[in-house]
Amino acid sequence: MKSLIFQAEVGALSSTMVTISPGNTRKSTLDGVAAKLPGWWPFALITLLCILLRLPTFGNPMLDYDEQLYLVVGDRILHGQLPYVDLWDRKPIGLFLFYAGVRLLGGGGIIQYQLMAALCVAVTSSVIWSIVRRSAGMLQGFVAALAYVLLLNVLSGMGGQTPVIYNALTACAVRAAFRSNDTQRRSRIVGLALTAMALMGVAIQFKYMPVVEGIFLGIWFLWRLRRADMPLRRLILVAFAMITVALLPTIAAFAYYAWIGHLDAFIQANFISVFHRKPFPVETRLLQIKFVLAKAICVIAPAPMALILRWRQRAVGNPQDFWLLAGWTLSAVAGFSMLGDFYDFYFITVLPPLCIVVAPLVRGGRMGFFISCMLCLWPALLTPSNYFKTSAYEQAARQLTQAITPYVTHRCLYVYDGPTILYLLTGACSSSRYIYPDHLTNPTETPALGVDAAAEEARLLASRPGAIITADRPLVPRVDPVTQKLVQRALARDYVLVARVSVIERVIYVWALKDLHPSRTVRIADPGAAIPE
Repeated sequence: MKSLIFQAEVGALSSTMVTISPGNTRKSTLDGVAAKLPGWWPFALITLLCILLRLPTFGNPMLDYDEQLYLVVGDRILHGQLPYVDLWDRKPIGLFLFYAGVRLLGGGGIIQYQLMAALCVAVTSSVIWSIVRRSAGMLQGFVAALAYVLLLNVLSGMGGQTPVIYNALTACAVRAAFRSNDTQRRSRIVGLALTAMALMGVAIQFKYMPVVEGIFLGIWFLWRLRRADMPLRRLILVAFAMITVALLPTIAAFAYYAWIGHLDAFIQANFISVFHRKPFPVETRLLQIKFVLAKAICVIAPAPMALILRWRQRAVGNPQDFWLLAGWTLSAVAGFSMLGDFYDFYFITVLPPLCIVVAPLVRGGRMGFFISCMLCLWPALLTPSNYFKTSAYEQAARQLTQAITPYVTHRCLYVYDGPTILYLLTGACSSSRYIYPDHLTNPTETPALGVDAAAEEARLLASRPGAIITADRPLVPRVDPVTQKLVQRALARDYVLVARVSVIERVIYVWALKDLHPSRTVRIADPGAAIPE
């Protein structure tokens, strides 16, 4: 009975759907009015909406955790330090060069990176709108674009997370593939293919996850060329050119680090470290999947019905669009699943194709109205409260900076557990190249560093940083007990607690080296309380 009702709903949606295609003259009133406006107006409107919807977060120095590291590394690049050599992380070099470019815009870099991220969101949303418009109306395009912007807030993408940036490149590459469906001119398809591969080559230098989507797009373009009767010999040459273009950014990174004599550090961080990470326990990964499903249910649940609808309507417009969209969706899901850890922000990779898939369900009638509300209201309701607490974060950052600065003028800072952005805000040097707290505190990460974590911790503490930052509770569910005890002993022996600052969800502690503190014989608090067991 349920299956009959489901089929009836799909059939009703199929019969009432208005498709915008070259051979279809039925257009909604909204489409008729829009046709009289300049062609660029939808993109201008989407860009304005993206900026306005993300405006409450502008200036928040602690908006998310990872992007604090990216901004610090980007800043340090401009001061002569090298990723993987002086500052360790496993992200590709393109991400850090992007943030270095942001620092060249001037200012403190915080609002600048958030504005650039908003522009990347605007590009992705505009591409979503344009692809939806190939087979649906103006309203469906705007709802799909708006759903993408709102869902980012729910999936830890309210700032400059990696997929927020590279999705713009991937979406533009996919749009080139859709445009190839509109022509049989082989030269035109080759040009679009090389453009798409160049975009994907840059995208994988932000994170290697989009490589799956890049492989799919490469296969798609080769299939399109074969359908356009390209001779096999020439097809092989084009395939070689596409692969070369896609790999050029990565080859350039390899070549640079080989030229400066640090290829081993580059390879260890970018590739070897991935295989040395300890996997999360099964229960942790299952919990991650549940969180993702709960947060993105508004686009996940309607997707099967939307695919059935699109299958039935595939002969309307360009039938190849269905297979391209289905393949993109599956390759994005494969990329999300590739690493085995299911962080919510990894799922941002899957959002663009999913938002496009479900767009035709935004129709009149109860079902269409319900789905429209789900796409827009669900992420709005789940947006975390800290999205609107920028001033509180700014105040906490100022307090921490004022408390730390006197002790790092001639010595380095060590953020054991706390905001990485403090390295930038205080202008302090770092006591280790492992400046992201998770690397030395999380037992999942410590085996992947390429060094003994305990030995690195002991060396770091022996350098006697001017200030050490801890928190009242750990950010990660598991804490490395060896490095934890080393820090506790150092704090008890050599440091004094000089500040406690509440940062919304945690309390951050500032410990100053006793030699630098006027009351250096007084220990204000038990360090064990600041580093929980």
